[in-house]
Amino acid sequence: MRRSFSLGLFCILISAIVSADEPDRAEILGSPRVVAGAVEPVFVELTSEQLKQQLEVVSSRSYAVFGFNNSEVQIYLPRCDNSVYASVVFSPARLFGASGAGVQYERVRGIYDHETHSDELRFAPLEGDKPVEFARAEGTITLRYPVRMRTIGIKPGGVAPAGMTVTIDGPFVSWSDPKESLPEARSFTPVGQLRAFDVSGARLEQHSFKDYSMREGVATEKYTYWGEVAEVRLDVADEWAELEISYSLPSIEPLPAGRAGTPPESFEVEATQGGAVDIQVVKRDEPQVEAPTPGMSKDEALAQLEEIGFRRFDANSFILAATRGKADALELFIAAGMPVDTESGGRTALMSAAMLGHVEAGKVLIDAGADVNKTDSTGSPPLTRLVMQCDATELLRAFIEAGADLTVKLPGGVTARQMAELNRCSENARVLKEAGAK
Repeated sequence: MRRSFSLGLFCILISAIVSADEPDRAEILGSPRVVAGAVEPVFVELTSEQLKQQLEVVSSRSYAVFGFNNSEVQIYLPRCDNSVYASVVFSPARLFGASGAGVQYERVRGIYDHETHSDELRFAPLEGDKPVEFARAEGTITLRYPVRMRTIGIKPGGVAPAGMTVTIDGPFVSWSDPKESLPEARSFTPVGQLRAFDVSGARLEQHSFKDYSMREGVATEKYTYWGEVAEVRLDVADEWAELEISYSLPSIEPLPAGRAGTPPESFEVEATQGGAVDIQVVKRDEPQVEAPTPGMSKDEALAQLEEIGFRRFDANSFILAATRGKADALELFIAAGMPVDTESGGRTALMSAAMLGHVEAGKVLIDAGADVNKTDSTGSPPLTRLVMQCDATELLRAFIEAGADLTVKLPGGVTARQMAELNRCSENARVLKEAGAK
């Protein structure tokens, strides 16, 4: 629902848009309001393979009047209410022209569409209204998906999930969740994370009054409903799947001019011709453990990996740890005997860390002897992806110190330094120039 690291500032800002005075209890109780046509979410239980089969990543075009015909990458999630609680993170995509040169664009993050269960990343022009034109888009999507969910009901005086506190007092509901154990629902959907009901089972409409307080670093949120609250319902995720999705998709043809502002007649999803999408799935949990100690045995490392959710000791799990920037997990995999240059999906862990700019994860792999010049399935070494990560200059320095080949070129003859300059990563370009890169 909310994240505590920014809640202090959030509470200050939100106080300006909510009423400062608590509404009159008798007035609210005497004027109950219910949500017309309210329905409860319908969850399904999915295996990892079922989830993988129900995902689609495609090229698309915007049909909105503003930004019409801008290219997009869309991800379509399973058609169920689990998707409301999914977390979708798009890495900065790389656009390439027909010659292989990088194409600049402005990143525009879309929002979750509950009607189609889709999310998107849009490519807008830096200037003007003319759509960005390119030959191919490459990038990754990190998806955290609740494959097993349930709804629990709490009545006045009832017991909340472990770690949470829920108090019902007439029309007021207060709750705190120091462990942040609840999943976070997407905005603009009919599914509310905390739903209140009257004694007849009708869903109560939420009042505009909200209150926030902080005590010993734990936030308590107070909501108000139109009527006597007899039950609160919460959606709980019992199991998650973590997915790393890489895509290489061509741009599709522009929409006809007459389509501006007109949605398609059908939202049937078809794979993009000439595109490639690779999906890797690993089940995991959230708890963290300390970094491995020197001399740790394989069994000890495997036990700690299981504690932080990596139940399988395989290449997919190792690469996923790098994709997520989990330096502690990488150390445990290596301590348990995973070869540092293990590949999955045509990439090493170092390539995955570099393409997303995960500095600490990349340094762990380099310190363990990872080959900084080992190429992926496309023939590209990690350096060509790393130079486009403007905030990962420290990792770039580690690559250079480890002997990265600074003469490598992308298709079309673009050098690593030129790619850094094209992506406006000035510090990366400066470091490369000082190291002798052309």
